[in-house]
Amino acid sequence: MKIKFWGTRGSIPAPGPLTIKVGGNTTCLEVLTSASSRIVIDAGTGIRSLGLELVKVENPPPMVLLLTHSHWDHLAGFTFFGPAYHPAHSISFYGNEMAQEVLQRDIFDRHDNRYFPVDWDNFRAKIKFNSGVSAPENLNGVKIETLSLNHPGNGFAFKFTDKDRSFALVTDNEIGLKYEGGNTRDELIDFCTGIDVLIHDAQYLPSEIEMHRGWGHSTYEEVADVAKLAGVPRIYFTHHDPERDDDGCDRLLEAARKYVIDNDMNIECHLAIEGAQLEV
Repeated sequence: MKIKFWGTRGSIPAPGPLTIKVGGNTTCLEVLTSASSRIVIDAGTGIRSLGLELVKVENPPPMVLLLTHSHWDHLAGFTFFGPAYHPAHSISFYGNEMAQEVLQRDIFDRHDNRYFPVDWDNFRAKIKFNSGVSAPENLNGVKIETLSLNHPGNGFAFKFTDKDRSFALVTDNEIGLKYEGGNTRDELIDFCTGIDVLIHDAQYLPSEIEMHRGWGHSTYEEVADVAKLAGVPRIYFTHHDPERDDDGCDRLLEAARKYVIDNDMNIECHLAIEGAQLEV
């Protein structure tokens, strides 16, 4: 599987000269499977740039768009997603039911300009909502599994297994606090056991987390501890705090790598960077 990060910022876009390296757009990932299926995860502001590329594709195959949860930083880019306006494209929504409802109710069905100047008639793609369905269990040979998030309003983490390779995206998840309807730490460890890559929220530093308990995010230490117990060899930290500039993100990564070494963890640590690609 090939993964590309189109947006890695959390909470609100943070563009500007101090975030050029890591990027300022909010969450959006693109996954290309071994069978050339395209899966898009979340519709943060990063999805706009992805759309500029996809509208160039002739005879595009159907697209699956998975929504982790309903918060606006993960949905705000969809109305700027070029394929949604082209009849050649087909988009099937899955994921958090509340997130699907927000898009369908407030964008597609409202038929006014309260939130955006265009309405349903302008969206010419074939669009289908799969209400109440977290994900297709099997997409052209790729197994997709979900885990409920520890986040206000809950949501879903997604795990993908393509032949003998697998990765999980667990964003907006607070490892140190159990939410009603969310996952336990043991459930998260079990979910991640055996995967090759873990992409996990690490919005806050260990020195910051107590001031932000109940906000639905984690630290690099908490993520590394879970990865060690799950036997995960490679981590990408994502959902970067909007107040954390490139230098701050580099310092977070440096501290995470030191933590891993000091605690005898055989784990590679990386930042999720807008525009970067990786292969699983």
